[in-house]
Amino acid sequence: MALYHACLHLTGKSNDCVEMKSLDELNDTGEKTNNAFLVWQTFMCRVSNHFWMRDYTKVAELSEKHSEKHPSNQQKRILQVLRSFFEGIAYLSLARDTKNDFKWRHLGKKAVLEMSQFELTMSKWNFQNKTRLLQAELHYLDGDLVSAEAAYKFSIISAHEHKFIHEEALAYELYGIFCVENHMVDKASKQLHIAINKYRKWGATKKVEDVQLFIDLIGPSHCRKLSNGVK
Repeated sequence: MALYHACLHLTGKSNDCVEMKSLDELNDTGEKTNNAFLVWQTFMCRVSNHFWMRDYTKVAELSEKHSEKHPSNQQKRILQVLRSFFEGIAYLSLARDTKNDFKWRHLGKKAVLEMSQFELTMSKWNFQNKTRLLQAELHYLDGDLVSAEAAYKFSIISAHEHKFIHEEALAYELYGIFCVENHMVDKASKQLHIAINKYRKWGATKKVEDVQLFIDLIGPSHCRKLSNGVK
């Protein structure tokens, strides 16, 4: 039910008919559930919802509050990989927004190393594009823009070849944001519009609206400022 709720959130459809307790309710002493996997799924649903809407502060807050790791059976291992990926992107973005804050940088770099290990020991097919996208964000944080751009492109190609259209869309989106923030306005517009098309094919109507809103917000006047080197 928790994963169903996350899917509804991305499609933008009403989920009023789906009742899902909050993590605090599930962990409340009066109603505490013994189903650890339900808590884990609910946590990942909340993290996923905030992640896809680029609400990275909420991702970090949730992850800090529910920092426990879970047993590594196959289902939980997959969710743990997604958690590492979502958190890594969030932490590296927060590090940029806070002038390379040590805490966020450390946690983000840790996620890059974890994903690299997943790729090496579990599945190159499943995790290569995720590793490259995290590496792109880390290169960007380090100010190595050439390596960052190469890694964004690598992640896009890998996600496309391995049929992960949602993560291909994400890579285009983050690459587009990178281009916006580094005065490559025409290139940014191209990447963001491709991201919209990929999200639409994935069925994530809410993401289509989110990226379109971002494009509308940066607008022609902001683009002119970026072209003149003003952020």
